[in-house]
Amino acid sequence: MKVKHITMLALGSVATVGLTSCSEGEDGKPGFFERFYGDFIAPLLGEQEAPAQKMMAPLGVSVMPMQKATVPMYATWFGQLRGMEQADIKPEVAGKIVQQEYMDGSPCEKDEVLFRIDDVTYKAAVNMARANLDAAKAAVDQARVADEQAQQDVDRYSPLVGSGSVSEKTFKDAEHAKKRTAAALVAAEAHVKQAEAALVNAEINLERCTIKAPFKGYASASTVSVGDYVAPGSMVLARMSAIDPIRVDFMVTGKHVLDIVTQTKYDAEDGMASPFTQFDVILEDGSLYKERGKVKFMDSEVNPSTGTVSFIGEIPNSELRLRSGASVQVRAKVGEVKDAFLVPKNAILSSMNHRFIYVVGKDQQPYGIDVILGPETVMDMPNGDGTTVKMPMQAVTARPGTNDAGVPRASLEQILADLGYENPLEAPVIVEGGQMAQIYATANMGMKKMGIPAGFGIVDPNNTRPYVYTPPATTTPSITAKKNNPEVAEQK
Repeated sequence: MKVKHITMLALGSVATVGLTSCSEGEDGKPGFFERFYGDFIAPLLGEQEAPAQKMMAPLGVSVMPMQKATVPMYATWFGQLRGMEQADIKPEVAGKIVQQEYMDGSPCEKDEVLFRIDDVTYKAAVNMARANLDAAKAAVDQARVADEQAQQDVDRYSPLVGSGSVSEKTFKDAEHAKKRTAAALVAAEAHVKQAEAALVNAEINLERCTIKAPFKGYASASTVSVGDYVAPGSMVLARMSAIDPIRVDFMVTGKHVLDIVTQTKYDAEDGMASPFTQFDVILEDGSLYKERGKVKFMDSEVNPSTGTVSFIGEIPNSELRLRSGASVQVRAKVGEVKDAFLVPKNAILSSMNHRFIYVVGKDQQPYGIDVILGPETVMDMPNGDGTTVKMPMQAVTARPGTNDAGVPRASLEQILADLGYENPLEAPVIVEGGQMAQIYATANMGMKKMGIPAGFGIVDPNNTRPYVYTPPATTTPSITAKKNNPEVAEQK
């Protein structure tokens, strides 16, 4: 009894170690379990030891059938939000700020007044310009009358020169006077245009004393106070940003660049070339923004320094949740995997640098399958409690290639067929209890190699439950609330 007791303890220890070191090598050489069992445990048990004495209690697990579906492939990149239109609000005339019309950080309509500059001197300049214009117009009238009189003299003297009634000198003097009055009229009319331009300039400067929003958007906090003196271009009074829709700049990186360069075709309807036209936005808190974005621009060149392609997108922002300057993640569909085999993400186990799923074979023993992970997706799945729930699923394939002996590894379908499931969708994947199943599977493999067909343990058919998925909680219960409310603490 003492030997048997020690043996069971040793088996338990070996099974635990099996998580990281008990698996048989690809080259078929004995693994840690086989060597440990053959060198130490088998001599203690004796060759005639009954197989039942080496069995562990049947293992209870939660399982879910293998799934099959077409899974979209997504890629994610970092993006920066900015306004579709952005402007620094600067004064265009000098003067003292007498009023700030808007509230810091508030939305503003196009042409809404933001600031007012003292306009007393500019109103005076407008009045002076108008007076100068009136004087210039009066001078034009006088010059025109003088020019008309000079023309009349020329017309009157012209027929009398030949008869000798008017001397040649008098006629020539009349012609010279006409030229002078014509030139004076031209100068007077030019003065009118100058006066009109001066009036327009004065009115523009007066209008610039009222600083308005150049477009609909958000105005930042003011950088000046009432009473501050400002001059043209001296400072930024505020910044305006149009954020409905809002723009996102991002760069596509990695292996997708080659696909973009070699496979993207020009879309005549959209007037651009892009491997995708729409994308999702993931906010900084990890939540998915409800509106989808649209690609508006893709650079025609790959940046030689970064190996990236620049994109510009546009995102609807009617509720103004997105603000310029924030960082987001841009996620876009870049392909799909057809007829992918899927398991719940909780079914994936890690060992060393490998990923495994565990399946209950027809002989009720757990078997591990070395898999490669594909894209993730969220599917509406029938839950083990009779409900339907959105469940995160992981696409998997059997690890490809050959083992160290050069033998090709079997496909996932073939592995499941060898376990008795011609239809892979009937294979029960262990989702909860996978770590113990890993220990059982490793120990079973070692014992079978030692010629003990009964193995180490089986999955209890009477304690195999359908997997029930519980979505992760999004909030953490308040400790303070529990202390202040004993009823809440009791319910918890």
